[in-house]
Amino acid sequence: MVMALKRPWRQALLALLVCLPLAALAQQPQDQVAFIELSASEDEVYVQQQLRLTVKLYYTNQVVQGQLSDPEHPDAVIEKTGEQKQYRQQLNGERYRVVEREYLIFPQKPGRLQLPPLEFQGTARHPQGQHYRVSDSAVLFPVNVKDIPADFSGNTWLPAADLTLSARGLEQTGPVAPGDNLTRTLTLTARGLPATTLPSLDIRYPDAIRSYPEPEQRQSSAGDSGVVGELQQTMALVPVSGEGGDITLPEIRIPWWDVNEDREKVAVLPARTIQLTPVSGPAPAKQEQPVAEPPESAPGNEQEPAPARWLWPVLTGLLAIGWATTVAAWWLHSRRRGLAATDTRAPGNEKERFHQLCDQARALDPAFFNGFPGWARELSGRHCRTTDDALTILCDDRLTGVVDRWRESLFRSAGGAAPDGNELSAALRAARQGWQARSSRKRGKDQALPDLYPEGLNP
Repeated sequence: MVMALKRPWRQALLALLVCLPLAALAQQPQDQVAFIELSASEDEVYVQQQLRLTVKLYYTNQVVQGQLSDPEHPDAVIEKTGEQKQYRQQLNGERYRVVEREYLIFPQKPGRLQLPPLEFQGTARHPQGQHYRVSDSAVLFPVNVKDIPADFSGNTWLPAADLTLSARGLEQTGPVAPGDNLTRTLTLTARGLPATTLPSLDIRYPDAIRSYPEPEQRQSSAGDSGVVGELQQTMALVPVSGEGGDITLPEIRIPWWDVNEDREKVAVLPARTIQLTPVSGPAPAKQEQPVAEPPESAPGNEQEPAPARWLWPVLTGLLAIGWATTVAAWWLHSRRRGLAATDTRAPGNEKERFHQLCDQARALDPAFFNGFPGWARELSGRHCRTTDDALTILCDDRLTGVVDRWRESLFRSAGGAAPDGNELSAALRAARQGWQARSSRKRGKDQALPDLYPEGLNP
C-alpha cells in the first residue's frame, strides 16, 4: 500500500517541477521587461511648426534582440535628429537599459494629427534559458494643428521660436569711390525651421549701385531646442554713380510668427547709408586721350572699366572651371561605359523598398521622406538617418535639386510649385544607377552594416 502511494506522488512532484518554470515564464510581466515611453514638446502647434517627439525604449538584460519602429504619418514630414542615446536608468527598483531617439515632426495640414502606434517586437531569455517573445506599443496623444492666422502679413509663413536678420561687411567708415568693390553678407537664422523653408533675400538696390550676388548658402543643424536653419547671402556691391552724394541701402523687413508668444513679429535690418565721393575734375579730360580709354568702354559709361578689372579674371576662372568640368564629365562617362553597372547585392528588401519609394515619389506622398533614409541605408550599408544623409550618400545633384524643391513647396506657403512626381521618380532611378556604377568598383568587399540598435538589441 505504501509503495502504491509513492509512485503517484513521485509523478505529481515531477510534473510540478516541470511546470513551475513555464508558469513563472507565463506570469512574467512584459511591461517590466521592455516598454515604450513617448513625450512631445507641444500638444498644439501651427501648420508647418516644429513638434519635437522623444521616444524611449526601456528594456532589461533579459532582452536579447528586438526592433523599434519609427513614427510616420502621410500628412507630416518626420525626420530623425541627431544620434540615438543609450544609457541606464533605475525605475521602481529595476535597472533598465534605455534607448532614446529624437524626431522632428512638421505637420502639413491643419486639423487633428494622430500618429500611428509605435511598436517594439523582441525576444527575451528567461533566467533558466528559455526564450520567449516580448512586445509593447505606445500611442502619442492627438495634437491639434492650427491653420495660418488670417492676420499674418508676410508672404512666407515662418512659425519659429526665434528669427534674426544680421549683416556684416561694409566696414568702411569714410566715403567710397565709384568702382570700389564692396562686400556685404546677410544672414537669416531661425530656431525651429529648416533652412529650406527660409525665403530668399531679394533686395532692390538703388540705381547708383550694382549688386553681384553669389549663390545662397543654406544649412540646418540640430540644437537643444530642435532644428536651426540658416540662410546666408553674400554679394559684391559696386557704386557706379559719377556724382557725389549719399547712397541708401534699403531697409529689409521679414515678418514671422513667434510661436512662444503667439503673435507676429518682424525681423528688421535698418537702412544703411554710404557716402560716395564725386569724380575728380581732371578725370573727364583723360577720357579724350586714346591711351587712357580702353577700346571696350562705351561713351557716357566712364566708370565701367573699374569693375571690369576684377570681372575679367572672374570670367576667365569660370571658363576654366567649365572646361575642367566638361573634361571630367567626358572621362567619367567613358569610365562608366566600360564598367559593369550591375548591382551585386542580392535582390530583396532593397529592391522592394525602392519600388515602393518610386510609387511614393510619383504620387508626391510625404511618406517618401520617412522611407528614403532607410532605403539609402539598405542600398549602401552606410550610416543614414535623415533625408540629407541619404542625399549625401547618393551624391546626385539632380535628385538633390528636385527633393529640395519639393521640401520648399511643402514648407513655404509662398514657395515655388512642387516638382512633377515622374521627374522625382526618374531622378531617384538615375541616382540609384549612378550609385551602383560607383559601387561596382568595390565588389567583393564586405561592407559592415552600421549598428542600428544598441548592444544586445541587434535583430
